Amino acid sequence: MASSKSMFRNDLRGVDAYTRHKKLIRDYTLFYNHQIPKNEVKYKTEIEIIRENHKFIRNQDEDEAEDAPWEQRAAKKYYDKLFKEYAIGELKYYKESKIALRWRTEGEVVSGQFVCASTRCDSTHSLESWEVNFRYAEDGEVKNELVKIRLCPSCSDKLNYTTQKRLAKKEKKDKLKRKRDQKREQERDSNKSSRKRSKKSSGSKSAAEDESQSESESESEEDEGERMGKNKESEASNVWKQTAESREERSKEEEFEDYFADLLQ
Repeated sequence: MASSKSMFRNDLRGVDAYTRHKKLIRDYTLFYNHQIPKNEVKYKTEIEIIRENHKFIRNQDEDEAEDAPWEQRAAKKYYDKLFKEYAIGELKYYKESKIALRWRTEGEVVSGQFVCASTRCDSTHSLESWEVNFRYAEDGEVKNELVKIRLCPSCSDKLNYTTQKRLAKKEKKDKLKRKRDQKREQERDSNKSSRKRSKKSSGSKSAAEDESQSESESESEEDEGERMGKNKESEASNVWKQTAESREERSKEEEFEDYFADLLQ
């Protein structure tokens, strides 16, 4: 009898209360009923309870409430053990803008504080610290939190893939816009130059017309001058002719007067 008791004690030594309870219930049913119950109740383990009640950022007022369930208190106890200075990230689906982040445990802080925080990278060279806006859904609610993470250059590119893609698109749009603006400016300059050329051509035509008009006017003036000169010459010749004729006529009269004067004497 003593040996059976010692065996029973050794069998339950170092076992937690939940496992000991399950063993006692099973042994009880087997000893009295000689059969295993068909529909056993499935109990959740502590890890499952913590996973169900875990939150990335917890509300201290809810956790410290008197009517808080023990599952919530257990998850809060695990949350307090995490180091929330720098996070660890899963960057597998970075092209789809899906990045998972979680806080570090004590062992990860001790062993991996100088290692890339990506779960798929062990690089220790040229690490950079990033502060990102982590947008996640929890309890049917979308939340935002600023989180620090330390990554190597290649993982940093993965983290900033969406931002770089957005900047590349913006730069492409700006480049196309600059090209369109330059094209418009060139078209405006060409239109201005064509207008200037048309103005110059019209100005040269008007100048040529003015020159032709001035030449015609000068020619007409010259013609008029020649005509006036000819008229003057003709008038002068007429004058001289008239004077000669008048002289001839006066001489005859004088002769007649002299003749008659002689007769009367």
